[in-house]
Amino acid sequence: MTEPRTFASHLCAPEGPTAGPGGWILNVCSFTRDESWPTCGGDICATHVGAPGATRRLFNTAAGGIEGIPAALAFGPDGALYVTDEGHRAILRVDPGGIASRWVDTFEGEPLNGPNDLCFDADGSCFFTDPWGSSLENPVGAVYGRAAAGDLHRIDSGMGFPNGIVVRGERLYVAETLRSCVWVYDIVGGGEAVDRRLFCRQPPVPDAPVSGPDGMAFDSEGNLLVTHFGSGHVFVYDTAGTEVDRIPCGGTSPTNVCFGGPDHATLFITVDDTGEIITVDWGVRGDTLNFCPTAVSGTHPFAAMMATGEPLD
Repeated sequence: MTEPRTFASHLCAPEGPTAGPGGWILNVCSFTRDESWPTCGGDICATHVGAPGATRRLFNTAAGGIEGIPAALAFGPDGALYVTDEGHRAILRVDPGGIASRWVDTFEGEPLNGPNDLCFDADGSCFFTDPWGSSLENPVGAVYGRAAAGDLHRIDSGMGFPNGIVVRGERLYVAETLRSCVWVYDIVGGGEAVDRRLFCRQPPVPDAPVSGPDGMAFDSEGNLLVTHFGSGHVFVYDTAGTEVDRIPCGGTSPTNVCFGGPDHATLFITVDDTGEIITVDWGVRGDTLNFCPTAVSGTHPFAAMMATGEPLD
């Protein structure tokens, strides 16, 4: 593992790094942190692995008088880009032309709290966390699964800010930030998962206003890399949930991770308080996410958008 290096900077509240087509790494900017920076809340940005620092704005999720608060990105089985947006209290579907529509925003007739993170399994079901407004005193956070056919299931509820979420094989992993836990469930098909049990628990950070697990990613050896918001590290857990390593991030508040680069062994980490994406040569290939553009043969539908994004000064 190499020392962390800066890949992109002046990103307002960066989150949701995602490998895109043609060597691009996408991220969201959740909130405007510094008005002197070229990014602002709602921006979806991209930086090429061959040109660190040369970030482009692809689009902004603000629409219809609603301020966008995007938190995560994932490419779906239809080639579209899906965005959890807490401002819209919805998952947005963005087509290759940049047109966004509301994809999931209610459950049983009631609005969602505000989705935070999402992932797809190999069958095309989408799993997502819905934490907005939840706390230990008001544990209204939930986890949902949307089957490829469109049926929406509530997998869990009563949670204190469910956050990062990732699928590996037939298992679903969910970070619950305010309880410092990562839970694991068994996926039983069609957007459903059962049998919650503890995978790992992160240590408290006494001086941090908020601390706990945030975004996550697996490497190809089955290690789970979990950002520990408030601690300044990404924690690494083996298949049994035992901590085996820590990666320093330069700031105190890493928010999410993804793998990318030519050999898919570069780790990209978004760090909220420094406004950066940093990289680490991990030395092991990361798991390729289901429907990731790096696994698609030929030209991905979003390749054109990457090339025409607005360069940031």
